[in-house]
Amino acid sequence: MIPRFALLRWTAATVLVLGLSHSIAGAKLPDWASEIASAAPEVGAGVPENPSRVLFSETRYAVQVDGSLEIRRRVALQALSVKSEAVGTGWFPFSDVVKITSSKAWHLPPDDTAHKSHSKPADIAVGDAFLSSNKARMLPVQGVKKGSLVFYEFEATEKPYYLALTHLFFEGAPVTTDRLELSVPAGWTVRWAWLRRKGPDPAVSGDVRTWEMHDIATPEPEPMGPDAVEEAPMLVVNLLPPPGTSVAPVTFPDWPAVARWFEELSRGRDEVTPSIQAAWKQARPPGDQAALADGIRAAGLLVRDRVRYVDEELGIRGYQARPASETLSSLYGDCKDKGTLFRSLLLAEGLSSYPILVNLTQPDTVPEAPPVPGFNHLVVGVPLPADAKLPESMGSAVAVAGDLGKLLIVDTTDDATSIGSISSALTGKRALVVAGAQSRLITLPEGLPTMHRLERSFQVELRPDRSLSVARVSTYVGQYAAYVRSQTNASSRDRREAVEHRMHDLWPDAQVEDYSAEKETANGEFIETVRLKRGPIPASGATARIEIFPGASQDVERVPLTRRKTAVIYSFPRLIRYQTTLKGIPQEVSAPEPRSFSGEGWSVKTEYSRDGELIHASWELQLSRARFDPEAFPELRKLWSAVSSTSSWDLSLSR
Repeated sequence: MIPRFALLRWTAATVLVLGLSHSIAGAKLPDWASEIASAAPEVGAGVPENPSRVLFSETRYAVQVDGSLEIRRRVALQALSVKSEAVGTGWFPFSDVVKITSSKAWHLPPDDTAHKSHSKPADIAVGDAFLSSNKARMLPVQGVKKGSLVFYEFEATEKPYYLALTHLFFEGAPVTTDRLELSVPAGWTVRWAWLRRKGPDPAVSGDVRTWEMHDIATPEPEPMGPDAVEEAPMLVVNLLPPPGTSVAPVTFPDWPAVARWFEELSRGRDEVTPSIQAAWKQARPPGDQAALADGIRAAGLLVRDRVRYVDEELGIRGYQARPASETLSSLYGDCKDKGTLFRSLLLAEGLSSYPILVNLTQPDTVPEAPPVPGFNHLVVGVPLPADAKLPESMGSAVAVAGDLGKLLIVDTTDDATSIGSISSALTGKRALVVAGAQSRLITLPEGLPTMHRLERSFQVELRPDRSLSVARVSTYVGQYAAYVRSQTNASSRDRREAVEHRMHDLWPDAQVEDYSAEKETANGEFIETVRLKRGPIPASGATARIEIFPGASQDVERVPLTRRKTAVIYSFPRLIRYQTTLKGIPQEVSAPEPRSFSGEGWSVKTEYSRDGELIHASWELQLSRARFDPEAFPELRKLWSAVSSTSSWDLSLSR
């Protein structure tokens, strides 16, 4: 995976304090820390809403004439509870291009005097990459307790690969003041933009620009709620030296310049070697004129399923792919490596393609301007001829790319998503197509309910002894398929047991007779079949009934809304459809009337019909809306009520 195209991201692991006083007379604090300590609020009694707070967070970049950076990081933390572990550790992220020159910390306990910490720092690897130069300097402070103030100061120099900065105004705890300072040499151009939400214009004093935000809250995480870091304000800054000035880092005057930089790093690495030719000859679909979709799928499956994902982020390897032949030989690689091998296989078939840079894990990281890359993932776009005929299942992964026409988006890294589909993590994201002079930003296809489907078909037969024979066939598409495929990849046995437990939750008397699964059809579906028997159904009483849509209501997640402060988020739009055929139902048993409900971004409907001894019933939910903010909770309650009232119908078999 490509590392985030941002120089540094500061996310303090902090904890705060509750109302104790401090003595700073004769304190050995630097001026900046002493000023904060003298104005620090007292810690109140009781259990705090947050265990800590950040009184002050400042990051300062001083750009040098050669394009290198001098960095200073200052943080003041206040512990608000006895759980003070996070306050007692300062962090400074760095990599192979960063040299830390100073690490300092001071501790001001409640009702005591300040002292400088003499604990030795430690450097640890961070991130989940197999090999990485990304590290963090960890600076511990001893004796931190409720009411403590702790101050950290780090200084470093950096020789960046490119001149672009990203600053996330987020610390993982409430922040009183968060500041970014930037100084540049005379004549330099500074372009900046806010992402996710509007922030302040910079205060300018000489060659220093300062962006400052105050009283930044950090909402407590709630089930099905937003991730606070994904909604935190983000500032992006692009730096350009005066024309004719030579600097070591790459500069990005526009988005094509970003593409050219990546193209230069990738040049020749998709070469079709004899080993690539041989691999493609073996994987290629039979026939002289293989269908376009079949060829793309065959190449994609070869890379997705045979090349193990291993993330390497050592130096420039964080941005530069290995040669395709090397990835094929080793059968491991990251997203860049796998995408490059996929493009090489397509070239062996005479098909062109483009690398596409995107952020897989975070929303809203790529501004229209200035060109500050916020990417950490690579997918591939395959140009489609105007007369190309694709299977319907691939239509949801087709992006419109201006003069480049239509591109089929293929992610060979995601082993749970079928070739010709894109995950919900990618839908609607801004991405950069690397295509020479035609390079451009595009928007990946938006998520639609039909892209993510859960379709369950029930065949239910009431036998003469009043026992029931039930066959349930579940078809998972899109993100639903990715979810169950991922479970099955981890353990097919655990997946089967989970399904059997679900059957017993629905019907405690169920006896599962058979289970089977087709992990991936040619259309990318995951199909799962369960056969069971249950009963006999009592002749009378409350349990003398047959559910028409068993489990439908549970397929729509819900959370308590009372006192909830954050939005309820469904991770993707969806279509859920139940189709039930009941056989052997007495003629005197009547089916319910069809019903239909709808609201803003959703609809629910049922249909019923009778054909002799057969009753046919269907239930369908379409949810195109993924987010319900607190003011929309009445609409969400309306949706949930419609789901409950329509999915809970059953047939009474009381004599």
